[in-house]
Amino acid sequence: MVFEKTVGEVVNENYVYARALHYLGIDFFENPEKQLKEVCKERGLKREQVIKTFYEFDSSNRLSFGQLKSYPIELLTEYLKHAHHVFIKDKLPYIVHLVKKWERRKGMEDLLPEFVEDFIKHIYEEEDSTFKYIELLCEIKKGSARAPFDLITKFKNFSLVKEFEEHKDEDEFGAIRTLMSSIDPKNLHDRVLIHEVQAFDREMIYHAEIENNIFFPKAIELEASINKKIKLLTTLN
Repeated sequence: MVFEKTVGEVVNENYVYARALHYLGIDFFENPEKQLKEVCKERGLKREQVIKTFYEFDSSNRLSFGQLKSYPIELLTEYLKHAHHVFIKDKLPYIVHLVKKWERRKGMEDLLPEFVEDFIKHIYEEEDSTFKYIELLCEIKKGSARAPFDLITKFKNFSLVKEFEEHKDEDEFGAIRTLMSSIDPKNLHDRVLIHEVQAFDREMIYHAEIENNIFFPKAIELEASINKKIKLLTTLN
């Protein structure tokens, strides 16, 4: 039974549980030798609550490429926004927390803050430009009278193709990936951090694949149809 095991044993069997415990207010590295049931009793946590949290963190809610390809561009945009929120509010803060408490943080304590700052800036820029642009295109498609004017005035210098080309060449996580791949894990903290960094890297790659292979092609196709519609209306007027 999981509650009879020590916190260290629980995390060592599944590193995802380290983040689940952190969510519940327990850092695995503070009392790794204590039984999980003992720590839960101290924190006033019910078994059902802990099991539910473990299940939620262990379950993958990732959608397949096939499912995402069937999404209309509006839903796809919301899906990507949600992923951004999870990156910024959940996964990155936990990695930062692990690094702050890590004995071998030299190197990472310089690289990680720089990455986080650039990454958050990139996300907000994407949401304020590309996603807003797509929202306007969708409004035009629905027949909004105001949308074409907003598109011309607010995005007259915006290029979706240029955004796509720049996006394909990005690899913001490269330096951290290289550094972490050189770490020889000595203890549980090392292993959990390496796992979290690698998992985040995989999610970043998957996210980029969605944007490059599904989102941008759909967006460019939508843009072409809207430009054709605007050109037709201009000709008629």
